[in-house]
Amino acid sequence: MDNPFSWDYQTTVPGPDDVFGPFSTAYLILFTIGFIGSIVVYNDGARRLLRDGLQRRFAQRASGYAMVIFGMGLFFFLIRWLQINPFTFGARIWMYLSFLSLAGFALAVANYLRTVYPREREAYESRKTRQHYLRTHPSGSRPNALRAVPVGRRPVRRRLRR
Repeated sequence: MDNPFSWDYQTTVPGPDDVFGPFSTAYLILFTIGFIGSIVVYNDGARRLLRDGLQRRFAQRASGYAMVIFGMGLFFFLIRWLQINPFTFGARIWMYLSFLSLAGFALAVANYLRTVYPREREAYESRKTRQHYLRTHPSGSRPNALRAVPVGRRPVRRRLRR
């Protein structure tokens, strides 16, 4: 096996016998499972998995980006498997770059969960608490509820004769 990090190795198209090596098979399994999982989460699977609204919205937003990354990776593997090479998309470098973009996406999600998510969680909880106290009242009625306005014809203003 050649050096997998050399430029010549990265830019050559693998032969028909080199398509399903151990790394490319693991790549195919990872990207297929990720693509199917991101489709499920994006299409209301998050509603069944996550009860919290904040987590559900984040999961759906992140799965949209993940679907694009996994889809591109599967596209490059399909080009490699079919042994066609439009615009040199069959080269190994595209699979490496799609895996690198997946790693960057995972780091971005981890950074979001570590830094931004706690602040959003705190704001979400305070908003929920505020809504809870505005909604319930010990007497059972809402003290500041709007009064019902009778529905009917609008009074017509008559002209005065001069």
